[in-house]
Amino acid sequence: MKLLPALVTTAALLAKPLTVTAQQTLAARPSTQTDSLLKHWLRSLVVSQEKYYSEHGTYTTDVSALGLFTPPRQPAVSAKPDSIYLEVIQAGGRSWWGRGSLRGHRGKSCIVWVGTMTDFPAPPRTEGSKAQGPTEGEPTCDQF
Repeated sequence: MKLLPALVTTAALLAKPLTVTAQQTLAARPSTQTDSLLKHWLRSLVVSQEKYYSEHGTYTTDVSALGLFTPPRQPAVSAKPDSIYLEVIQAGGRSWWGRGSLRGHRGKSCIVWVGTMTDFPAPPRTEGSKAQGPTEGEPTCDQF
């Protein structure tokens, strides 16, 4: 909603998927490269949510409606690797928040939120360090 004008300019950059080699390299390495990979996909989630909002007037928890989930036996629309798990925890007419995690990194995650913090029953937090995202639309991660 508030982020749409700023995100439209970056949507073209984010819409380009990482190459398979880049995904495998980043997924195999720890720390900053791992959270960079998750942040990339959470920013894509923000762009997808804003597009959905512009078409429907509300945000959604349905990741498949955002084009970021590929059902079994369907051609992949995006190049999101299976090791990345994205979910939208809560969504409504004014706000949403989501979480990204990477297979093999149990109890660690990145979060992103858009809207008003008062719309959430509890502030969005990462799974590991319980870090709260201080800035709307900017992913916040546990240390990997």
